[in-house]
Amino acid sequence: MTDTCLIVTTCGSEETALTIAASLVDQGFAACVNILPSIKSYYFFKGETQLDEEVMLMIKTTSEMFPKVSEIITDLHTYEIPEILMFPVSQGSEPFLDWIRGSVRQRASA
Repeated sequence: MTDTCLIVTTCGSEETALTIAASLVDQGFAACVNILPSIKSYYFFKGETQLDEEVMLMIKTTSEMFPKVSEIITDLHTYEIPEILMFPVSQGSEPFLDWIRGSVRQRASA
């Protein structure tokens, strides 16, 4: 197991996704955010099934940053209940994992 993680969230618009991504990377709480446009989500909410087009964010950071990342997503999100899921990285390319750690530490402490 490593100290890095992947956090996933979905947004209702590219504008919201870009706002969240910029906030996380610019403040140093994430090394990178991939923005995957135009996914379809079929889900159950408030007694009904829904089909919506969404934008997915894949946030690369450290486990230590999860509380702050979650707070920023919640603050900037337009959804009543935003999806915020953290997946610990058990293995990965060590140079890439080092880059994540270094990018997050360097920016978050600046």
